[in-house]
Amino acid sequence: MKEVKIEKCPFCGGVELVESNVSTMTGAVSVSANSTTRIAVLFATVCRDCGSVVRLFCKTPENLYPKKERRE
Repeated sequence: MKEVKIEKCPFCGGVELVESNVSTMTGAVSVSANSTTRIAVLFATVCRDCGSVVRLFCKTPENLYPKKERRE
């Protein structure tokens, strides 16, 4: 996975960003294929000034699609 560097909030210009896992009932992305379900936990980058979710992502995309199965 490529590292994404976000230095300021695109909504308010705030520079204090925090990263945390998304804690909801599911809190994950799932893919069902060939009777197999694959799951990756979601994380969010949130601006502490305005509360906007700047980025929503999973740290382990290979859990959803191994590289050999990824679509281009």
